[in-house]
Amino acid sequence: MNLSKYFKTPLEQTIENHYLSRAILVPNDLTIERISEAFNVEVHFKSVKSFSDNELCVIVINQQDERDVQHKTFFHELGHVLRHVGDQRQISELFQQMQEADAERFSLYAAIPFFMLEKLQLPAFEEEAAGIVATVFQVPPEFALLRLKQIRERIASAEFMTAFTYTAVAKENTLPYTTTPEPIIRGVYGLDDLSRPHTLIIEQRGGFKWDQPLYIEVNGTFKSVDVHPNSNRNSAVVRSSDLLIPPSRSGYVMIDMERIASRLGQNANKLFLTIEALEDAINF
Repeated sequence: MNLSKYFKTPLEQTIENHYLSRAILVPNDLTIERISEAFNVEVHFKSVKSFSDNELCVIVINQQDERDVQHKTFFHELGHVLRHVGDQRQISELFQQMQEADAERFSLYAAIPFFMLEKLQLPAFEEEAAGIVATVFQVPPEFALLRLKQIRERIASAEFMTAFTYTAVAKENTLPYTTTPEPIIRGVYGLDDLSRPHTLIIEQRGGFKWDQPLYIEVNGTFKSVDVHPNSNRNSAVVRSSDLLIPPSRSGYVMIDMERIASRLGQNANKLFLTIEALEDAINF
């Protein structure tokens, strides 16, 4: 792989900046003890299922798990502690899904940082390379393989992704259009950044067509809407893996509705798409 063509998502760059500011520079620095101390997180090992409390900044890891599994679990739970608020037992299933997907992305980037990985001399055979990465970063081989596949696929699409921007462009008519009304898209904005939403809420007049892809325009601004966790029972979270970037329709993304229906059913009347998931799909 030509690693020079790889580029990082905003989440990945944020993690790297945190590490560099705390002198976490090489894989040997990525111990549970060192990272927990650097981020002021308390860690306990007990004979219970692993969990975290983001309000108390405490992570509990199953002491019976293998060391590489403990390492992977730690970074997943660290994502919850550093990035999320609220007790998962008290929030809706929708927001649990959003937090779990976010923590999983965080763990990939945090456990195997690219700025450390790119310094390794890895063999061309991906399975063999994953074994080396797993040993160096003390994670399960399948987790290391997932990270390498993510990097490979992002490099493969780098030329197109570099050309893709969020700026307004002319709509192209090369893809088939249907008579389905344009979806209604509104944004959820945080108080710390009113320049762009952190989540898009997508609705469709007359209901979604679950057997057809849904194209949404991601240019421009979106009308603000407030969302309460308890009001989202008939909603579904769109993952980055549910998205495709159509090369012949600039400024749009395509949502694979059949994929969502196969995972969650067809009861949702509202879709939640985080900007981070959108950026991960663009940069993956």
